[in-house]
Amino acid sequence: MQIFALGILVVQIAEREGNPELAPLYLGLMGLARAVPGLLFTLVAGAVADRVDRRKLLLITQTTMAVNAGVLALVVFVGAASLWYVLVAAVIQSVAFAFDNPSRQSMIPRIVPMAILPSAIGLQSASFNAASVIGPVIAGLLYLPIGLAGLLAVNALSFAAIIGALKVMPALPPSRTHTRSLLGSIAEGVRYARGNRELVWIFATVTVIFAFAGPTSALLPAVAGESLWNGMSWLSLLLAAMGVGSFCAAFVTMNVGRVRAPGKVYVFAAVMNGLMLLLFALSANPFAALIFAFGTGFGGTLMAGMGNNMVQATTDDAYRGRMMSVWSITFIGLMPVGQLILGALGSLLGIHAALAIGGAVSLAAGLYACFRVPHLRAWRTPRKVEVVQPQTVAVGQPTFR
Repeated sequence: MQIFALGILVVQIAEREGNPELAPLYLGLMGLARAVPGLLFTLVAGAVADRVDRRKLLLITQTTMAVNAGVLALVVFVGAASLWYVLVAAVIQSVAFAFDNPSRQSMIPRIVPMAILPSAIGLQSASFNAASVIGPVIAGLLYLPIGLAGLLAVNALSFAAIIGALKVMPALPPSRTHTRSLLGSIAEGVRYARGNRELVWIFATVTVIFAFAGPTSALLPAVAGESLWNGMSWLSLLLAAMGVGSFCAAFVTMNVGRVRAPGKVYVFAAVMNGLMLLLFALSANPFAALIFAFGTGFGGTLMAGMGNNMVQATTDDAYRGRMMSVWSITFIGLMPVGQLILGALGSLLGIHAALAIGGAVSLAAGLYACFRVPHLRAWRTPRKVEVVQPQTVAVGQPTFR
């Protein structure tokens, strides 16, 4: 709902200033405001996640994001929203999320057995993408009755459920005592990643595809604006179509444990993501556009889910926070950079041309991984993964074991 609301808000700001043609650029600037903090803090956040109780870190980050969302809703309600304020709010949100994501991702193998890790990652992805389906539809229905401020207020209130869930989870202390400095821990993590060629190529592939295909949903307001199709918000329909595709891909990810060679699924999803985005950008038929939007969401989420599983399955828990911080950089930092690039191209060439370029680059990256990186295509889940499982401390509820 917040993605829907902020997208329309930025477009409205451009129109209010008398520069509607700058709406794609403004969306790109919002992406840049999220990218810079992500690039600056995510690696540090990964090292912190390996050194502290991950649950406590999540409580801090979620509370920060809740306060930021509430203030944003208030500013929009009183009519004081400007592009600069939206950019500042995006920076605060990005800093909090930079510390939130590595800790949240790396805690999954600590609370479920490694044998069902793929299903757990798929379940997390399914819950996330369920919101991507439901949120835009509800936002499209509530936009006229409660306005943008109301949508943002609902988002702010939703953090109460997240914080409440964290309160009853067990503590998750670090797997080992760290004697290195924070910078030393970051350097150690970089060396660990460089020493594993599968990790290198997974990170390289998602970097290109997340940068050039990942910003699609954030740029959809420039495609749809406030237009309607069969009486429904065209923006909410496009976001919902991508969300349904992502939701379906999450269920495929949940069953990846049954796939003998997940690497083949990974490169297939990378190719599909780029191809579907290219077809979406070139499509002039609304029904076909919805189908290709579904395919874009399916391919992108399937690639992300498979890549997440591959990274977690090959990483020792003592390094998992740092490896997930490298993973996070691809969408916290580099995806918004791609949003700025595609947004600027959209202002110069038109948003459909910009998305076509993004799809073509992503398709090329997927094809390269498929045909030129055989060890990535042939990747298989390790038969046995050693994971340190320290004693967990119950906080409000028994442990998950």
